[in-house]
Amino acid sequence: MMWILFALSAALYVLMFRYHVLLALISQASLRLTTRERPLRDFPRFTLLVPAHNEELGIAATLGSIHALDYPKTSFRVIVIADNCSDQTAKTARACGAEVFERFDDQHKSKGYALEYAIRKIQNESIPHPDAIVVIDADTRVDRKLLQAFGNRLLEGEEWLQAYYSVSNPDDSWRTQLMTYAFGLFNGIWLAGQDALGIGCSLRGNGMAFAWNALSRQPWRAYGLAEDLEFSWHLRVAGEKVRFVPEARVFGEIISGNEKASKAQRLRWEKGRAELKTAFRSSIRQMTAPPLRKWLLLSDLRMPPLSRWMIFTVLSWILSLSAMISADGNLLLLILAGIILALNSIALFYFALYLSLPFTKLHLPLKYLSALSKAPFYMVWKLMLLMSRTPAQWVRTERMNKGS
Repeated sequence: MMWILFALSAALYVLMFRYHVLLALISQASLRLTTRERPLRDFPRFTLLVPAHNEELGIAATLGSIHALDYPKTSFRVIVIADNCSDQTAKTARACGAEVFERFDDQHKSKGYALEYAIRKIQNESIPHPDAIVVIDADTRVDRKLLQAFGNRLLEGEEWLQAYYSVSNPDDSWRTQLMTYAFGLFNGIWLAGQDALGIGCSLRGNGMAFAWNALSRQPWRAYGLAEDLEFSWHLRVAGEKVRFVPEARVFGEIISGNEKASKAQRLRWEKGRAELKTAFRSSIRQMTAPPLRKWLLLSDLRMPPLSRWMIFTVLSWILSLSAMISADGNLLLLILAGIILALNSIALFYFALYLSLPFTKLHLPLKYLSALSKAPFYMVWKLMLLMSRTPAQWVRTERMNKGS
């Protein structure tokens, strides 16, 4: 029995080994995260694209946030893509001072198709093209210095950019508090680690900026359930690098008080990521790139949800400790189980370091630590959700009418 305990603990450790290494590297690299706020010496021209499907209730607030940007009004253009709308989104957006591209296509319904439509339409215009486009979701508040931060990076020659995407309604419920912390990890620290390791960070859909010349080289071609991650992997396989810009910030709404909408939103995210693991595995293996870069990219692609990683790692730790306790004088077993216990302890140390970084590097208020007490319930909810049926296509997340 004691050897069975050891064998199980060792098997679990080997199963998670590459992810232990990746998490440790991400955590170490994220310690170098710094912001680079400084005045602009020039003002690149931006076109902001706001994909919107039936967003008449919230589009005015989003556009108001965009119009308040601390950037010359003559140096940016705002276009709302009213995509298959059956409400007053287009009329409301025009009343708020935005240009509107209206699109109707019953066969191709997704944010990815809407972005492709808008980019192609801009390409065909006779007026000068922008230096870069920025994608902002229709339920978003933007930091006033967003375009300043992007502008500085463009002037330095960076072409693919991702802002720090956080939560606009962090204190609506325990779930929004927990998601604010999770976004600090997933949309902040993880991206900072990817960037510092030189493998390029993942796009997060909201707060993306693409240099126009770069889009000419690598056109938009992502239409799935997680179009942002899909396009990031296209770029990575092509040898491009997306840079993380922590000083550029956008804040999106997390659904609170609508269980059905929350499940639909999370299911689309998780199932979309799962589909990409199959789609890009062979492409990465066929890349002409250094072995370490390919190993890092494959590990990142196949990284399981942290809830699953933690369950397996803690279970391996417990089993190795149990094997040591029951060794009963068997020196070989004691040593081998002790090695697995130590290795799991190192992995858990880096996990603890990773969990602390949103507070130390992104300055997240410590009050969000209390939301971690709900994490076990959220993990169970998420694991049950992952067993649900995959959505056949993108569907808009239903939102609560805050005025009702």
